Amino acid sequence: MDFSLVLDEEGVAHELRSAGDHWALMVDEADLVRAQAALAAFERENPLPVPRVQAQRPPTPAVACGLVLFLSILAFHVWTGPDSSGSPWFSRGSADAAAIVRGEWWRTVTALTLHADAGHAAGNAVLGGLLLGLLAHALGPGVAAILVVLAGSAGTLAAAELLRRDFISVGASTAVFGALGVLAALRQHRRRAWVTLGAGLALLAFLGTSKRADLAGHLCGFACGVLLGAGVSPLPPLRGRAAQAALAFIAAAAPVAAWLAAFR
Repeated sequence: MDFSLVLDEEGVAHELRSAGDHWALMVDEADLVRAQAALAAFERENPLPVPRVQAQRPPTPAVACGLVLFLSILAFHVWTGPDSSGSPWFSRGSADAAAIVRGEWWRTVTALTLHADAGHAAGNAVLGGLLLGLLAHALGPGVAAILVVLAGSAGTLAAAELLRRDFISVGASTAVFGALGVLAALRQHRRRAWVTLGAGLALLAFLGTSKRADLAGHLCGFACGVLLGAGVSPLPPLRGRAAQAALAFIAAAAPVAAWLAAFR
């Protein structure tokens, strides 16, 4: 029908006929060259849209990534036990702001693996596993894991530098808020960024009611996540399995290295 309208505008006599499952334009032999030229010009000015087929990441690695974090948080809490005055884990690994400022860098990572009680550990395990799974689905497991570790440790460091007072905190909440920040800053989620921001505010209100809530750490973790997400969003996706595996290994090795430094 579009071609018929083009020929009408060019003043080319033609007839539109049905030929079974398609249609045909019939023109006189004398008008054939002029009709072809008019239709070719129309197609150049109005190209058909080419459908973009986006490769979908398989959900299995993302689910596995979130499940590993979920089980790791719970297992490590069972190993260390709850917070107590005589626990070497908490005395050497908690996010003591004064100690971090003095140069005990490992606390920015080790504190993310410690939890004061079972409820604290379970909440961060569920939320952290879910958010890491979403990030892994969008960016790949290796990139997602390294971003969560970076956002959590950078947020803890920033909170310590800003506070510079006697404040001690533990928990993966800073990394959880970092994951929220990364999700909010990703280009593919910007149209729904208000959903992520709303979830972050709701989570902040929920976690901020506890007596030991590290509000500065939560906010700094979210801010660091936004910065990291904005930084990686324009980059092409990392599709290599070896590269993703290498980043996942580095993310998993970071807490191990930090704890070795804590107990050396």
